Amino acid sequence: MSYWENLDLLDDVIARRQWTAIASKDSPEAIERGTSEVRKLREGAGLPPSGGTPDGITFTTSVNAVLQRSLDNSGEVVNVWMSYDRYATVRNKGGDDDPLKNETTNLVLKWEDGDWKVTEEQKYTERVRGPRAYHPDSRWAYMDGWRELADA
Repeated sequence: MSYWENLDLLDDVIARRQWTAIASKDSPEAIERGTSEVRKLREGAGLPPSGGTPDGITFTTSVNAVLQRSLDNSGEVVNVWMSYDRYATVRNKGGDDDPLKNETTNLVLKWEDGDWKVTEEQKYTERVRGPRAYHPDSRWAYMDGWRELADA
């Protein structure tokens, strides 16, 4: 799920551009929500609400497994659950001592103009139901539809 792995976490200008590119025409609120989340994260880290990523900080997000379900009869609107890890690296200080591990989130995607776009249309988001928790050794998670992603 490159959408989730490539989103900028601290630069609100880049995040707005990214959300504008991946949001469905019917969901401009996704752009505002995504940009607002970056600003909240910046403020939580003691940064001004708007600006670029501080020099020397990088983030890596790795989606480990996905579960996809169609939300309509055409298969052109899907809910994609993702289990992911996120690490921060600070130049000259090394890796993250407390990375986010085994986080779960979802995106509702709609096939639009030859690409999957994030949609927040209520007629689809109200159909979203939480999956069984993902664990790589859980037969129940596998039976629910979770699939591990191979490292590329």
